[in-house]
Amino acid sequence: MVICKDNTRLPEEFPVLIRKVTLKETDNDAERFHYHDFCEITCVLSGYGIYYINGMEYPVEPGDIIIFNQVEPHGWVVTERIMEVLVLTFAPEVISDPAGTVSDEYLKPFLYLGSHFKNLIPSTDDRTGEMHDIMEEIAGEARRREKGYEGMIRADILRILTLLIRHYEKEGTDTSIDLGEKKRSMKRLEEAVYYINSHFTDNLTLEEVARKAYMSPNYFSTYFKNVTNRKFSEYLTMLRLNRVQELFLTTDRTVASIAMECGFRNMSNFYRLYKKHVGELPQKGKGKR
Repeated sequence: MVICKDNTRLPEEFPVLIRKVTLKETDNDAERFHYHDFCEITCVLSGYGIYYINGMEYPVEPGDIIIFNQVEPHGWVVTERIMEVLVLTFAPEVISDPAGTVSDEYLKPFLYLGSHFKNLIPSTDDRTGEMHDIMEEIAGEARRREKGYEGMIRADILRILTLLIRHYEKEGTDTSIDLGEKKRSMKRLEEAVYYINSHFTDNLTLEEVARKAYMSPNYFSTYFKNVTNRKFSEYLTMLRLNRVQELFLTTDRTVASIAMECGFRNMSNFYRLYKKHVGELPQKGKGKR
């Protein structure tokens, strides 16, 4: 798994985007995850696929709705050629009151990461049809941009969030958590992931990354595993091995020099990890021993 930040930029004047996206089976990459610093609600319009979030696999079909919070790494694969989705993304401040205060109550579905939480609301749920209709209304307002459209979209987003809260209450999901602390932890994880992605060829340690996240090593290790379904060491290894493979294909350098540049300080350990996660080393052409 490689975790990257989504570079989608929301409009500064009114940070909401809604768009229909066609996902193609030919673009599948189950090992590439991304995260973003905004909230996302996706409705499957047609086709079938699988979303991977927090170590869970969610097979999806038309009518299903999936929610993604801020700094929640996720990925997907399409299982039938193409899958069309309607994607609503928005910054939390969109639902703020006139004083600029965002109600944590409305954001609970995007902040709770308990073991019983599910990101998928199936098409069979009583509220998914209504949420889809509201998303289509938002798409219409965003397209026409008539006077007062921002207020209409803001109200529609609040309606969807209310339906989500009712759904989770009906499911018996206990979201009685310290939302402020959860938001701070998620933001710290974002900074840690960015730091890992930028320095993975260095001699990184768990203690060093945990300090960047203002967490104890044990707490960071547990939190990182819960969110990514990978241990810190496993994630670091996969980043390094992916870079090794890139250099094998693009340079004529020796295996030892490539491995050292990518953060492997012990060649015996490198050979073991490469064989375990990738396979046999190339014997011909580029990347010679």
